[in-house]
Amino acid sequence: MKFHFSKKPSAPAPQPTEAQRASQRRALGAGAYASALGAIVLVVVILVNLVVQAIPTQYTEFDISNTGLFTLSETTVSMLKSLDKDVTAYYLGETGGEDANLTRLLDRYAGESSHFRWGQRDPALYPTFAAQYDAQDASNGSVILVCGENHVVVDSADLYEYDYSSYYTTGSVDMRFNAENALTTAVAQVTRDASYTAYQLTGHGEAELGSDFTEVLTNAGVTLESLSLTTSAVPEDAAALILNAPQADLSEQDVDALRSYLDGGGRLLVTTSLLADTPNLDALLAEYGMTRQEGLLVETDANHFAYGYGGTYLLPELQSNDITSGVVDGMYVFAPVSQGILTGEATGTATAESATDESAADSITHTTLLSTSSSAFSMLDYETATTIQQGENDPIGSFDVAVAVENSDTGARVVWINCANLLLDNINSAVSGGNAQFLGSVMNWMNGEENAAVIESKSMSADSLDVPAALIMPLGLIIVILLPLASLLVGVVISVVRRRR
Repeated sequence: MKFHFSKKPSAPAPQPTEAQRASQRRALGAGAYASALGAIVLVVVILVNLVVQAIPTQYTEFDISNTGLFTLSETTVSMLKSLDKDVTAYYLGETGGEDANLTRLLDRYAGESSHFRWGQRDPALYPTFAAQYDAQDASNGSVILVCGENHVVVDSADLYEYDYSSYYTTGSVDMRFNAENALTTAVAQVTRDASYTAYQLTGHGEAELGSDFTEVLTNAGVTLESLSLTTSAVPEDAAALILNAPQADLSEQDVDALRSYLDGGGRLLVTTSLLADTPNLDALLAEYGMTRQEGLLVETDANHFAYGYGGTYLLPELQSNDITSGVVDGMYVFAPVSQGILTGEATGTATAESATDESAADSITHTTLLSTSSSAFSMLDYETATTIQQGENDPIGSFDVAVAVENSDTGARVVWINCANLLLDNINSAVSGGNAQFLGSVMNWMNGEENAAVIESKSMSADSLDVPAALIMPLGLIIVILLPLASLLVGVVISVVRRRR
């Protein structure tokens, strides 16, 4: 028996209604719109990121350090904005081990001037790069600044300073960030058009300038050479002569050579000792209205002598003027064992006899650079005295220790420092480089260069927050017990209220 089954034809698939088709079109349109919008947002985000990266970091990053580590001083900003030459800084740092403090600061420099840019050169990837700037011995982390044919190497050791003065009392070392001062000095040096040659006179037992002072002169664009007036005439390229603490007097021929040089608009820096008898040299200085104050200067104001050594270790007052503007505010100049300098009418008959006529005296201008307090005195019998006490005849008052003179007729400039120890390295280190800054400032004035204020380094030691002992226990109870308990109670109350709803 056979059974036959017939297949029932299937019903046609229902066609979507007009409303469904409209809904599908809306969904498709919404999807396309969302995709397009997503692509647009992605492009906008990329463009915004690129724009933000191009904006100088001073507008996108905020310096929240308590000492303003990455905030440039007015001196640096002014110098960068006035740059008219391209300067490139090459940071010699290993990839992945960059000094973030330094790279942030370099970003700030680049943001202030379109003429300043910087890049990194990994010594491992560019092993011969530093050699082309004679910096093959530069340590990792150093910076090479290049401007045209000029280049300057800022060693990494100059970017940070360490103050151990309180180590034995606190066990801590104050680390200071000195990068801005080092970089700004280097930029000024590499972009300087003029260079100078100063000659240090020899043949009279003079003291040779130490490394602290030669480095400052180099930063000021001054090359130091030696000169003996006994064997050579003053070279034509002599921007200045330095006579540092001669132990013997100059011959009349030497003085004549100096006089002729100054009459032609020369520049002379002299330091003298009260222990050296130099009548010929003194006579030349008298022609510029300056004579010695007899005796040894003694300071009675404790704020003007150093380390409690009586009153002969002078910390004279640095007078504020264009000549001394290159010394950081608050720094000291150390002048142990000094004599005073008399100027103008105070020189008495010596000036009157040495001045050829009244008009010549009128052309000379004196500017005090260093002076004692008004309570200092000059001890006349210092050679036989057993104690530092003022005698009946010892003059008292404010005495000049360093004086600058300019002759408006000839253009000559003379600076006399009546202290034989001021330009010694160990004396300079006792006041953290104040004496070297003073020399650089004076030399800039002699050469007609504008003094750039030295930028003070910035401490990297964070100020600690000291909690009084009486508050330690209450604060501990509040933080450890009360606050967690209060948070727990608030959570319980919120949970109960929500359940009741």
